[in-house]
Amino acid sequence: MMKCSLRQASPTDGPALMHIEQACRVARSFLPESDRAPGLSRQWRAWLQCSPPFDRHPSIRRAFVAFDHADIFGFIAVSHDSMYAGYRADVAGLYVLPRYRRRGFGRALLTAAAHWLVPDGITRLTLTGYQRDATRPFGERLGGFVIHSPSDETDPRGLITFGFANLAEIAGHS
Repeated sequence: MMKCSLRQASPTDGPALMHIEQACRVARSFLPESDRAPGLSRQWRAWLQCSPPFDRHPSIRRAFVAFDHADIFGFIAVSHDSMYAGYRADVAGLYVLPRYRRRGFGRALLTAAAHWLVPDGITRLTLTGYQRDATRPFGERLGGFVIHSPSDETDPRGLITFGFANLAEIAGHS
């Protein structure tokens, strides 16, 4: 298994995070071409700095990156906020480049986020992804359960939201 390192992301990582998100979006062959188009990636530098357009609802936020040598190949972005009752944190993005998947890096990133959240008393978070993406089996493997899913299961853009009530347990898997 390839070894990776994790660290907190900085605003200078913004372009790399945009590249990773875009590469993961293009790999989603189940989405219509218009939803995989370049330019749909989040402005991660602005998100990390809580600057426009992400300053309207400022919340404590942090991102962690997975890298090998100097190459970032995955990241998780988390904020102290969730629109679902009973959850106090939300994953704004969790992306691992396709060629690095199924090696434990997504779990390592979620564990890093849990280590950051648990000392603040946050033990529950939400994670949203496409219902036809790798998000569903990933969420289920880590103990997440569906708290919201689309009524139309045939829509490839349908989003599914997982709730994780076990962050302390996830943080213990260092």
